[in-house]
Amino acid sequence: MASVLSGSDRPRNGRGHTRHRNGSTPVYSEELAEVICDRLATGESLYAICKTPGMPGEKTVRGWAETRPNFATKYTRAREFGYDSIAEQVMAISDQEFTGPDGFVDNGKVQAARLQTDSRRWFLSKLMPKRYGDKVTQEITGDGDNPLITRIELVPIDVKPKVIEHDDMATTSPRHGKRKAQKS
Repeated sequence: MASVLSGSDRPRNGRGHTRHRNGSTPVYSEELAEVICDRLATGESLYAICKTPGMPGEKTVRGWAETRPNFATKYTRAREFGYDSIAEQVMAISDQEFTGPDGFVDNGKVQAARLQTDSRRWFLSKLMPKRYGDKVTQEITGDGDNPLITRIELVPIDVKPKVIEHDDMATTSPRHGKRKAQKS
């Protein structure tokens, strides 16, 4: 006999108790983990991988990375390889030919390629700044006989109380500093 769910027990999406995109319960397997890691290693995003039919959702894959140490190691390594692949994509995009059918440079293609390479370079610089970020160096030079001295000092200051004067005929508004006539 099928059980009838009350209104509060019934899932909102109408597909049973699973809340996954395709209605199935994702089950971890080494084969599925291998496919996900192989695709990550080629530079494909987890978002794109998980949109593929039959793949688990992003939240599920990230959960596996948190709860399964073996998968976490493979996942991290695949991400690193994927970042290297994205860096190689930047070079491949910039090496393309940008001439149109008329033999002249197609500025639209150039701008599209610039957008693709710039977004990938920015992405890599934020995720792996030591490897793909801009190298920033700072050099401080000074007199060899008089070395630079840095001094940070906390100096206490005296707080002076604000004196409020009262007239019998007028008062000062605390908000605007305007004088108002007192009502008698």
